[in-house]
Amino acid sequence: MNGKVKQQFIRYIGKNVKTGAVRRVVTNDVKVMEVRRSLDVEVVHRISEKLGINDMIPKNSLVLVYSQLLDRPSINGMEEYLKGTEILRFLGLKEVNTEDLYTSLSDLDEIDFERVEEKLSKLFVSIEGEKKSVIVDVTDTYFTGDSPDSKPRKGKEGRIKKLIQIALVVTEKRGFPIFHRVYPGNTMTIFSDLVKDLWIRGFNSIVVDRGMISPGELEDLLKMNFVLIAGIKKSPELKKIIDSIPKDEIYSKNGMVRLRKTVVYCKQLDYRGGKMIVVYNPSLESVKRPHFYESSSDENIARYLGYSLIFHNTPLSTADVVKKYYDKDTVERAFKQMKGILDLRPVRVWLRSHIESHVKICYLSYAILSYLSFILEKKGISGPEALDILKTGYRVYLKDEKSGFSWESMVNMSGLQKKVMDVVFKKT
Repeated sequence: MNGKVKQQFIRYIGKNVKTGAVRRVVTNDVKVMEVRRSLDVEVVHRISEKLGINDMIPKNSLVLVYSQLLDRPSINGMEEYLKGTEILRFLGLKEVNTEDLYTSLSDLDEIDFERVEEKLSKLFVSIEGEKKSVIVDVTDTYFTGDSPDSKPRKGKEGRIKKLIQIALVVTEKRGFPIFHRVYPGNTMTIFSDLVKDLWIRGFNSIVVDRGMISPGELEDLLKMNFVLIAGIKKSPELKKIIDSIPKDEIYSKNGMVRLRKTVVYCKQLDYRGGKMIVVYNPSLESVKRPHFYESSSDENIARYLGYSLIFHNTPLSTADVVKKYYDKDTVERAFKQMKGILDLRPVRVWLRSHIESHVKICYLSYAILSYLSFILEKKGISGPEALDILKTGYRVYLKDEKSGFSWESMVNMSGLQKKVMDVVFKKT
């Protein structure tokens, strides 16, 4: 009027906070529509993006990776499970049904997964530094189903069931996964196959569990200039080395090496351009002998109970080699997390391609978990502990039934949750 703005009051919607209107809502009119887990999902999603996994894996397959890491629900129960999490929201998906998820297993099987491992490996090796030292081990995994190319076999634990063997290579220091391979049960050429990949990738220092290397393979590794700490099978030839050492010469104070959980006694001898360490564990012998005598009385076998052999060609002392070998827990921890936290065993899928895809899902989950542990190590929090801390980080979806206005809100974070989130959100 007369060139002036005339203000008219329509209705009060709330107060102004930081240049934004905060709507006034009567508490009695507010209804909670949904409550979804959010913080743990967001952390998994951000780490996955940081590692570049999201650029290499289809979104439906990522649904399986995220859920496997957080809760391990069955595929058939996934649709209901997803309603209580923010997985679909962070992946930008509206919905995923059971058929989509089974299809995603086939999709994952068709991906060039070695390229995925190679990209992750380069990142993890850059974190570890220039030292390219890895630990190699193989574990048995049993599965149910009717895969046509599998038969029941006897595994390491003596159980006769359908099984596959998973070879896992991890960095020595932090246990970052480098690559994995899946084999039919009781494959005898696993290590020879792995060595080729290790040599091509430039890894030249290996810690290998006993039983994986034959004397012939040892010769090949030495020709390829590998630096080794390896448990060696007690072949008839190597048993002669044990026989050459009087028991009281090895079982003495001078040969004592104290490990974290036991005490062993050692004697080192020259062997094939390196050293062979004869290790005697009296505690292990005292446990094994009674069980052995229950089924056999062959003293030619019994006399070697409690003995083991470690070959190395490093400049380390006998004690340091033995500690490095026996006190290593990196790969055991990796397998424990893949089997336990990630529920790797038993695999409850049927087709061989689905089984191998499930292992890949666990591998990617472990990659995320190991990196989360790495960035939180200065806070003294492991990856599994962090995800457990974040489980109660909920996003609540609310609605004002009177006006129809909807909004969402995060439940206030605890001090520990804030500590984890601060590290995850920190730019590196």
